[in-house]
Amino acid sequence: MRFPRGRILLENTNIEFINFDSILNAGKRERSHRIHGYISLLYPSDVDMIFLSLGEPINAARFTQNARTLISINEVIKKVKESNVGIINIYEVPEELVLLMVSTFTLTPILKDKDHTQISVEKMIGQIAVDKFSGFLEIKKGNEFFYSLFEKGIPTRGYFGDKINVSITPSILIQLLKSTSKDGLNVIFSLYDKLPERIEQATPATVQLLLKSVNNLIKEFAASYGPTFAKKGALIAKSHIDEDYKFMSEITINGIELTGDVFASKDEFIKAMAEFTNRFLKTYDVICNDKIKENIFKIALKDFRFALKSQGFFNYTIFKDE
Repeated sequence: MRFPRGRILLENTNIEFINFDSILNAGKRERSHRIHGYISLLYPSDVDMIFLSLGEPINAARFTQNARTLISINEVIKKVKESNVGIINIYEVPEELVLLMVSTFTLTPILKDKDHTQISVEKMIGQIAVDKFSGFLEIKKGNEFFYSLFEKGIPTRGYFGDKINVSITPSILIQLLKSTSKDGLNVIFSLYDKLPERIEQATPATVQLLLKSVNNLIKEFAASYGPTFAKKGALIAKSHIDEDYKFMSEITINGIELTGDVFASKDEFIKAMAEFTNRFLKTYDVICNDKIKENIFKIALKDFRFALKSQGFFNYTIFKDE
């Protein structure tokens, strides 16, 4: 499977010869690697992808012959480190294309996997113009995926192979939709009636930051009031949030620490951890007042406060970073 390709950072390289941790952290070391783009990992039976925003992984997916699904970034990392057969490619592309590709996993198309023998593409493009439709097409030609955007009924630009963010006309689009691949199969297309949105997964770095911060909070309370009450408070807090945030079932309590990994959106994970913090703090209502709790809260999180603030964590906690 091939997707639109921009500037090449790495291409057709055997995964045996790369240090994947170094690749994922390149954006932290060099400004030139703080790109929007994607990493594709080609295996014999499927393709894994990590989507990048300013060099940081924001989501991951797996494509097979008949299906596609979002998966955790950690799952992709684990697989590439355990595999000795596979090819890695890294391309810089506009952020809009990254969002288009990710949106195909979360949006439901109004037309799915059609070709010109099933749908009159001339009538479809004509109706799109009448309805002043805004959305996009995902187009599959053989093993290649292309994308075309509509704004107020007009096809404005497209991403086709090595042609990135190019202007497109209705006639060119119709010609493409009625064409065939090299193996003689008709082009297949899916139509989405929304423009892409940013969908960011809780990355391994975000998960570890939140777990380490909250665990430090639990330890501070344990130091003041004992580990037995701290563990009881953690268990009570987690029993509440597991009902509202199903993905938190992947997080377990070991001693008085939260451990594990999650597959969830960044915003939902941050909200879940903030809600856990609030409920944990509430269990101490019978022991200490808010002023004491707030003081321990600030001491416990002082080394993480800037990172937590940048993630929006304090937007959801009862005590703020002021």
